[in-house]
Amino acid sequence: MSSSGDIANSLNPQRMGRQSFWVSLMELLGSMRFAISLLTLICIASAIGTVVGQADPWVNYVNQFGPFWASFFEPMGLFRIYNAPWFIAVMAFLVVSTSLCVYRNTPKMIKEMRVYRENIRENSLRAFAHRWEGHFRERPDALPGIITEWLEHKGFKVKQSVRENGTMVAAKAGSANRFGYIAAHLSIIVICIGGLLDSGVPLQIAVWATGKTPVTGAEITAGIPEKARLAESNPSYRANLLLPEGETSRVAVLNTDDGLLVQDLPFELTLKEFRIDFYSTGMPKLFASDVEVFDPDTQERFEATIEVNKPLIYKGVTVYQSSFDDGGTKVQLKGIPLTGERDYRFDLDGVVGGGRDLSQLQGDLRQDLKVEFTAFKSINVEALPVDNSEQVSVDDLALGNADALSPFETNLASVLGPGVKEDAKTKFTNIGPSITYKLRDQAGQAREFHNYMLPINLDGGRYYLAGVRETPADGFKYLRIPVDDNGQLDGFMRFRAAVQNDEIRKLAARRFAKQAFGDRPDSAQLVASVADSAQRALERFAGVNGDLSGLPAIAQFIESTVPEGEREKASDVIIRLLQGTMWEVYQLSRTTANLPAAVPDEVHGRFVQDSQIALSDLSLYGAPVMFQLDQFDEVKASVFQLAKAPGQWIVYLGCLFLCIGVFSMFYIRERRAFFWVTQDEDGSKVMMGMSTTRKTMDFEKEYEQFVNELNSRAAPKAASAGDAV
Repeated sequence: MSSSGDIANSLNPQRMGRQSFWVSLMELLGSMRFAISLLTLICIASAIGTVVGQADPWVNYVNQFGPFWASFFEPMGLFRIYNAPWFIAVMAFLVVSTSLCVYRNTPKMIKEMRVYRENIRENSLRAFAHRWEGHFRERPDALPGIITEWLEHKGFKVKQSVRENGTMVAAKAGSANRFGYIAAHLSIIVICIGGLLDSGVPLQIAVWATGKTPVTGAEITAGIPEKARLAESNPSYRANLLLPEGETSRVAVLNTDDGLLVQDLPFELTLKEFRIDFYSTGMPKLFASDVEVFDPDTQERFEATIEVNKPLIYKGVTVYQSSFDDGGTKVQLKGIPLTGERDYRFDLDGVVGGGRDLSQLQGDLRQDLKVEFTAFKSINVEALPVDNSEQVSVDDLALGNADALSPFETNLASVLGPGVKEDAKTKFTNIGPSITYKLRDQAGQAREFHNYMLPINLDGGRYYLAGVRETPADGFKYLRIPVDDNGQLDGFMRFRAAVQNDEIRKLAARRFAKQAFGDRPDSAQLVASVADSAQRALERFAGVNGDLSGLPAIAQFIESTVPEGEREKASDVIIRLLQGTMWEVYQLSRTTANLPAAVPDEVHGRFVQDSQIALSDLSLYGAPVMFQLDQFDEVKASVFQLAKAPGQWIVYLGCLFLCIGVFSMFYIRERRAFFWVTQDEDGSKVMMGMSTTRKTMDFEKEYEQFVNELNSRAAPKAASAGDAV
């Protein structure tokens, strides 16, 4: 008997409360509703992770969702959802919940698989939906053996139970069906464990256990600090490696929220050559990396080719071909000043990924600027318009009826993609190399520029395209600069410098006025008046006395000084003055360069008009200098993703369990058959019942087959079949 103290302890309210809490907690964690809720959360998170790009640059999310929603979603971990603490916690709870479910139900299922239920009663057998009764001439002591042999032949396991008033033959088949439930639940546990091993949890544990600290890119440039270096023994990681051609690396970089970590590799990787093929649309068709692997431990060296979907696996590390980039192409550029009255060039060397300080260069540049070379492309395939006769008139630009800088898609087809198709109006053409760079001022503000190396045929003319955009979210807008008779920019640059020269403007205005009105009787006063008006128009176009220049300055002057009803007439007069004077400026620019006078034909007339539009656009180009790509020495680079994923094989094992579980549950049918054999007048009486956990057409056919075979062997005069409900 228990003592009074034991009884008091067992009835203690605090102890009973603690026991009740833990029992309730275990019931909650092991319940199906809790597991289904967790699975629902994982499905929703996976859907979000599929729709929302993961681990993209922050600016991409700002562009996609806006600053407010991007800042709202970021703390929730939606941009790194598979490594978010709450997602890992959900997976951990799912492992616990499913483990409890397996722990509690597996013994019951195994016990149920072993039980034949031979103690079932006759009254219970009569309640079966699938039931049959009949008479046999065999004796009651011999018939159970015959039934057992018949059932074993059909694949059933049989057990007999002899009672006072008869014998029960219990049979079962398909008990492995319950293994399906066990295997399916185990697969969830194993897959979640494998996913946790390949998540950021092992890395965070390794960083915490070894006292590592992420660093910034500037610190790594100065040298890899030991505090940010992870050993080769790190059990799980996903790192990136940008490897230019001809270079070797034994480290990869892991991006974290706080900075960068450097992962040591168990081998050295050398990129010997990067190969890429393109479709006619300019999209990459195939890119592959020919690499050499060196193992410092074994001194083994071998070559391999890494392609998309064909990774290299060595020493437990899988090297994937992720993408490609520029590996530090060396470029030689011509700096072309866009301000001042002096026409000159200067040379500038650089490396893609690097930069130069322009304040240290010789020349007329008086601004503290830094140029950063961000990208180089040796091939640019665009869908050029075959016939595009639409031109933007000078009058329209002067009146503000057209954008000075038109988007690229109005000059060329938009950047090629799945939605761009070749038709009768466009033709895919390789327009040659291009350089992308940024000009950054002392305040850190930068504009990005994209210039093509070669002139392009557009609308019957040849132009150099110089693109500009304010932010990475914007598309490039392109300035068309016409080429001269030699296919170069020299003619335009001479023209630009001449427009900025006071003496040339005065002389051009007088020459235009004299040629237009010099043969009249009162020409002296008229020529002086026209020359003065033309000179003032040129000065406004050159931006001498205002913030604006080009045709927008002319349009502003007309809107501010001329009544609305007379603006069209005034603009026509001023534009005619400007066009005529511009022709004289062009002729003088050639004279100062010791070139013969231009023939007043359609070619030179179009050049002057296109140059006038381009000079007007310079006010919106927003840079005092433009860089033209002159020569380059291309260096390609491969971007590899290196993964050490010990959970990969565990996930494969979980998938195997899942396949076994699904196969067992859907294709293995558990059936039970019971035969109650009793004494009859001239033999034996048999009552048969069949049951299954899931009624199917196959079970109905099997029951009908049982009934037919029993009827064929039963005594005809005594046979009677029970109705199957």
